[in-house]
Parts: sequence; structure tokens; C-alpha cells
Amino acid sequence: MRWSYEYGQSSFPFPIDPSLQPKPRRRWVLKLALQAEKVYDAFHRLLARLTGRLGKPMVAEIYYAIRHERGVSVKGRTLLARTWPHPSADDPALVNLYHMLRRWCTPERPYSLVQVSAGGDAFAKRTDREGYFEIDLPASSVLSDELLIELPDSEVSPPANWTIERPADHPDVVILSDVDDTVLVTHAGKILRMLATTLFGNALTRQLFPGVTTLYRHLRQGPEPGAGHLNPIAYVTSSPYNLHGLLSHVFELNDLPLGPFFMTDWGLDEDKWLKRSHRDHKLGAIRQILSWYPDKPAIFLGDTSQHDVPIYVEAALAYPGRVSMILIHRVSAGKRIALLQEEAARLDGHATAIHFFDTYAEAAVLLAAAGWISEAQRDEVINDSPPSA
Repeated sequence: MRWSYEYGQSSFPFPIDPSLQPKPRRRWVLKLALQAEKVYDAFHRLLARLTGRLGKPMVAEIYYAIRHERGVSVKGRTLLARTWPHPSADDPALVNLYHMLRRWCTPERPYSLVQVSAGGDAFAKRTDREGYFEIDLPASSVLSDELLIELPDSEVSPPANWTIERPADHPDVVILSDVDDTVLVTHAGKILRMLATTLFGNALTRQLFPGVTTLYRHLRQGPEPGAGHLNPIAYVTSSPYNLHGLLSHVFELNDLPLGPFFMTDWGLDEDKWLKRSHRDHKLGAIRQILSWYPDKPAIFLGDTSQHDVPIYVEAALAYPGRVSMILIHRVSAGKRIALLQEEAARLDGHATAIHFFDTYAEAAVLLAAAGWISEAQRDEVINDSPPSA
């Protein structure tokens, strides 16, 4: 069984993994859960709209405000304003679990009017039933590097400002990176360890792979930091937007370069448990980031724990000449690696170079050889990365 995913100007077939399809005898469980969700959803949306009109402050959480050739693209969500305590590395697991559950129980404010401007004309849009909004400001209306966000429906929600991410006018390359097991130690291939890491930790206990921060900062600056070519970096993860605040906090604490976060909206659909597959989500993010910088080459970074290899290979074939390099972090057993290397062989003879690496020191060597970072930057990453076992 095959399906087609609309990708740019072409349609590409992708095989459906039979294991992802709901079993006939389990379909009634999905339908029952879907009906229960609809009842809860109706009650929750009504309650949210009522409380939104009863004087409780709202906030527009911004997932990205990125400047590109055509203007500024903004994505966010209207939520009930909440405060979060500063985490401690010594916080008990149950305290971390409590705050994680608070993040999962997102108090969105649906159908709220959001107005944004950047020193020029203001553009307004009403959020969807889950509080999400996307607004594009044309370049002619962007006269400031700061975004003004207003919520006209709420008299008790003050305006807010958000700094627009503005890479250099002429970046050298676009970087798109996976997050789980590429940047953060997540154990995505081991469900119980992944759940324990996610649910019982906090922003101070999440571990990054050695050398990844140094490498990403150098990729951001390019091989000549003084030239001011701040290359745009975007991150894509299958984690839900509910965890955006936690994820951005982790990145800030570890001095990772920030960029747009492409996350997911979890929920039920008529024939599957999640609304959007990992492949759909990542391909959509790739298409978006490449459209923002249509004339720039790209570097993709991912890992072997999920489906990064086939997705990145498909994207490279879909956009010939656009994807310069694919770097895949080895975090899986040998049998899976062998299968993924067979998939990577589809790029033999293609302009895109694909490499598997064990440490970020190895990745730095590959990037320096290709000219994307300097030898001095390479050596700094090597010094920050212990040798592989």
C-alpha cells in the first residue's frame, strides 16, 4: 500500500509501514477514544472561551519569529498566562513529574484575536480551536527587529515584545537539525528510558551530547566568524508544542543557538492515534525552511534512532542540488545501522554527501573538510568531545 505526499511542486510516493496502521480489531478502541476526546474537547473549549472572557490574563507563546527574504513568519499559540518556578538539578523526580504534567495540560485560549506588527502595518488573525496561529508579515511592513504582539480580545493581557531572529542578509548555508538523540540524550529508540528521561527530569538535568553546542555555534557563525554570516538554524522534533517552553529553556541554559522549533500537535484522528506522522512532520519542516531560503544550500543533522535517514534521503532526491550534506549520529545497534546504510546508498552518485558519525568530533572533521567550519573551529569541537569508546 502506498500514498503520496505533496512536496513542493511534485508528489513523491512513500511506503506505509504496515505496523503503523491500526489493526481492525483495535479500530473500535480508537473510535471510542476519539468520541471521548470530542466530548472532552467541546467542554474544554467552551470553558476556555468563558474563562478567557472573565478577566484572566492570556499570553501568546511564540514558537518562532524568523526573518527571511519575503518578510517575517510567526507561529505561536494563545494560552492562559502561567508562571513557572526556576528548576533545580536537585528537584525530586515527583516534582519534575508534576511540572511536566502541567505542561501537558495546556490551557489554550481558542479563537482569540492576535495582532502582530514590526514597526509597520499590523496584521491580525484569530487563532484556531487549539489556540494556534501563523502570521506572515511582508518585508515592506517589517521596519523593526522587534515584534509587538497584542491580544485585542483581552483587556487584562498587556502587549508583549519578541525579538525577531535575523540571520545575516546573505547566509552561506541553512542548517536543519533533529533534536532527540541528535542534540539531547533522549533514548528515543527505548521507550521506557525515553519516558523516564522526559517525565522525571527538568531543564537542568537534560543531557546534551559532548561537543554539540560548540559545533552548532560554529555552524551558526561559519568558517569566518568575523564576516557576520549568521547561518539560520532550525530544529525539528516529534515532541509536542506543549514542551516548547522546556525545550527552549534547555537550549538557553546550554548556550545552543536558537532558531525556529518545528514541533507537533498530538491528538487522535479517524484512522490513527497521532494526527501527523513523523515523516509528514519532518518533510513539512524541510519544505518550509528551504522555502524561506530558496537559493541556499542546506545541511541536515539527525540520528539513527528513528526515521531521519530515509526522510533526509527523500528530501535530497526531491531537491537536487539543495542539500549539501547529511550527517547522521549513530545511536543504534549494528543491525539497524546496516539497514540505514542501505537506505543511504540511494544517494550514491548524487551531489549530497551522507555520513554516519559516533561523536561530534568526527562530525566536525567532516564539516571542516567540506569547508563549512574552519580547522580552528574543528579543533575546538574535538577538544570538547571525548573519543568514542
